[in-house]
Amino acid sequence: MASEPGTSFIEWPDEAAPYRLVEHRDSSGMPAQPAAERLELGRASLVAVAACIAIALAECVNDYILRWLDGTPKSVWFVVVEQFPWWLLWTAFMPAVMWLARTYRFDDARWRRSALVHAAFGLTIALAHGALYGAYFHVSNGNIPAVATIPGAIRWFLLRYLFMDVMTYCAAVGIYYSFEYFTSFRHSAFAGARSEARATRLELHLAQARLHALRMELNPHFLFNALNAVAGLVRRREPEKAVETLSRLGDLLRATLNGDMEPEVPLVDELNLLRRFLDIEQIRFGDRLHVEWNVEAGVHGALVPPLILQPLVENALRHGIAQRPGPASLHIGARRSNDRLELTVHDSGRGLALPHGRGLREGIGLSNTRARLEQLYGPRLTGVTLTNAVDGGALASVHLPYHETPASHVARPLVASA
Repeated sequence: MASEPGTSFIEWPDEAAPYRLVEHRDSSGMPAQPAAERLELGRASLVAVAACIAIALAECVNDYILRWLDGTPKSVWFVVVEQFPWWLLWTAFMPAVMWLARTYRFDDARWRRSALVHAAFGLTIALAHGALYGAYFHVSNGNIPAVATIPGAIRWFLLRYLFMDVMTYCAAVGIYYSFEYFTSFRHSAFAGARSEARATRLELHLAQARLHALRMELNPHFLFNALNAVAGLVRRREPEKAVETLSRLGDLLRATLNGDMEPEVPLVDELNLLRRFLDIEQIRFGDRLHVEWNVEAGVHGALVPPLILQPLVENALRHGIAQRPGPASLHIGARRSNDRLELTVHDSGRGLALPHGRGLREGIGLSNTRARLEQLYGPRLTGVTLTNAVDGGALASVHLPYHETPASHVARPLVASA
């Protein structure tokens, strides 16, 4: 039985070697939820009717064979006329039985009321079925003394078969719930399997993101520049600053390679990691780089994917600020807009250049960031854009659902660090 239906995006070219990210999604883009729907009334009724007809045919075959073995054979027509109407009458009652089973349930707080309803209607249907069949049997076999009158025939069948009719009603209700719970269990099992597969994919994406942080966000150019800055501090006889820079670099590497990195981290942790990154870059750019943090009060507890801002800031520094001499500014922003969280990176660099006669093409960093967000929250709830800002430079924006508790479909770490 079936359950009831219910701006252009671009990025500067990136010379760092990217990691390959293969995305797999359900057709809806989101994980399916475990099914707990009630069976469709029409289909449940059709199946119940078909079951009654099948039982009727089996009864006819059984009665025909028993009469033949007993030495009192009867024609097929005689057996059908006598046996088939009993279950044919039940086919007329089955839609009502299915409706009662579907409406008055035993799996909620009102099960006592449901039990009374089923007891009353079960007895009523059993009485009605016995009375109708008794009347039919009188019409077709009126020459038998026990059923010579309609009242006598009804009384005869009710005394002998009322209990069987009540049990037939109970069996129909029980079989309905068996099919319903089996369908619900099957849907839940399929949803669980899809969720486990999704969790595995998310863990793979997280591992790839950690590697990408070394190859893209913490690429050899950055490491070379950081070590070169340390060498400059040593030559200028500023050992304390050199040691501090190496310490920050070590902290950044440890945080990036943390084997217990969660699929989601508080925004305050992501911003702290970004500060370590910018503290090291500040040594390279010196006084000409001014970093401004515009983080709205109250959003520090929002959960975001780790390392989600790294590629945006790295692009802003490498392809924006580094390509333009003189003082430069970098604005990191975070604010809540209704049920969405908006993260922005705005630089005062040269902005985005549109090649003549060619459309804007999205690069690796933004496409990877978008893929991670869509894998976590679905494509309809997220967005990543890169545009020229009104006051100059480039503006990168990330939109994702605002939440402070882990999303139910987000995978937790599969392996803990030793």
